[in-house]
Amino acid sequence: MIEFGTVAFFALACLLAARSTAWALALVFAMYSIEQALQSSAGIFLRIPPLANVCVALAVGTSLVGAMVRQQRPLKGYTTPQLAAVATLFIWAALSLFWTPSQESALGLTRWGLPYVVLMVFAAPLLADEMASLGQFLRGFLLIGVVTTALIMLNPGFTVKAGRLGIDIGGGFRTNPLAIGEMGGMLMMTGLLAMRPSNSVVVSTVLRTAACLLGGYLALRSGSRGQLVFALAVTICFTPVARRINHVARFFGIVAVAVALVPLAMWAAQTFLGTQELRRWDLSVLAEGADVRNANIVELFRAFVTDPRAWFLGLGYNAFTSVTPTVEPYSHIFFVDVLTELGIPMFVLLLWWLMKVFVDGLWLFRRYAEQAEQRASIACLFAIFVFQMLIVNKQGYLWSATLFFLPGIMITRLRIREEILDAEFLESATDVGDEAEEPELDDAHQGTIR
Repeated sequence: MIEFGTVAFFALACLLAARSTAWALALVFAMYSIEQALQSSAGIFLRIPPLANVCVALAVGTSLVGAMVRQQRPLKGYTTPQLAAVATLFIWAALSLFWTPSQESALGLTRWGLPYVVLMVFAAPLLADEMASLGQFLRGFLLIGVVTTALIMLNPGFTVKAGRLGIDIGGGFRTNPLAIGEMGGMLMMTGLLAMRPSNSVVVSTVLRTAACLLGGYLALRSGSRGQLVFALAVTICFTPVARRINHVARFFGIVAVAVALVPLAMWAAQTFLGTQELRRWDLSVLAEGADVRNANIVELFRAFVTDPRAWFLGLGYNAFTSVTPTVEPYSHIFFVDVLTELGIPMFVLLLWWLMKVFVDGLWLFRRYAEQAEQRASIACLFAIFVFQMLIVNKQGYLWSATLFFLPGIMITRLRIREEILDAEFLESATDVGDEAEEPELDDAHQGTIR
């Protein structure tokens, strides 16, 4: 029953994604977890690992073709210096394969990540058209995420080994529990921050509550410590961004409730988790892991500092595995990788891109500060971006940082397109007659860019 339900749900999600850009975006954000759910349910998805991703790509591609036909000037907000900066990072990483000391492993990571980068970094942002589609995307993500989480939790194929939730895929390998933890963290944040639409209060409240509970539980069971902690911290920070705080006491009450979730999570861990899972939360284990990574980072920086050429060219992508005495496949700290392996110019470019995303996000917040639903949607998207920025500096590398770049590129695209809509609305209102008062911007301007 679980097997049939999982495949049927995936087929339905792909059909909805092919028809709707908002559903297509939601499917992209949930893709890694859905893939694991399918691999545990239907043998064909386990025998042909790329099959689920190919289906998602076809659905997104179909939706993208429709979006390009419907949208006026679809490349507005897409072909930007910010996107060029992101593309430059990937191109430079590919060029550095010529001088990296870890050519074989670097080439393997590049080949694995390239299709995901094309789909999620360069294609998916075109699905984000305007603010109305952002709210629809978040609601679609909540629904897809809740159903996927429920299917994972009910599926007996998922087991816990060494404190991590996953499935055996043969040859002694298991699926990635961190992707499941990411889904749980993003679900929890979206459920807490997204605004319920006024026309479906009851359904939305139930969905958001389920997202918070199931997302938090999934992150806990996956053994993803950082995902759970980061999700709680980001939610606390973005609560006053998502909703206007009219009373200071009410805000601190919300913070107190969020902080209370920490001991609640620990109680849940002691109640539902096994010994191995609990051990992952032990301070001595956390400190041991941090010490090993810090020692590797010191070695990486030593190799970088002692090679002046690397200051400009970088040591070469994935040089970490050659210049440090480690069995780890990468440093797990994305910003350190960019600085040492790709060089100072690429690191400065990354910082410039981050600054532009923050500026664009601030513009959107100010534009919609007085409109509750849009304000909450912007805050939720930006919270996901900050959450992913923390994640990639805890476990990521360049070719896996797709969900870090995607929301950032979406923020820039939305800002530019909303700015154009505002300008066209004011221009059309001014043309009606100079005797009219200057119009105020509200939802009335929402439409298609002409």
